[in-house]
Amino acid sequence: MQRGRNPWETIHESNPQEMLERGEKVNLTPLLIMQGALDNNMLPEAQQKFVATYKAAGGTCAFHLFENSVHEWVAEPGPQTDKAREMVKEFIAQRLMA
Repeated sequence: MQRGRNPWETIHESNPQEMLERGEKVNLTPLLIMQGALDNNMLPEAQQKFVATYKAAGGTCAFHLFENSVHEWVAEPGPQTDKAREMVKEFIAQRLMA
């Protein structure tokens, strides 16, 4: 039998969206979020809400929605995956030059 708190009691403590909404002091590292428009695991609307909240807290967040793409779209070779890889390279290069 597990002792201590039930993990579901603490799920909201470390939820990034909720941490920002509570106004917790957090390190706002620049983020790149790439989202499949057809993702039914992490809904695009949830990501868009997070991006808006992150920016409102003073963070930098680039968000790119990939049309006709599902949750694990970058696992399959193709133009969308190639584009995503180039975006990641550019994002990292920009951060290294900052």
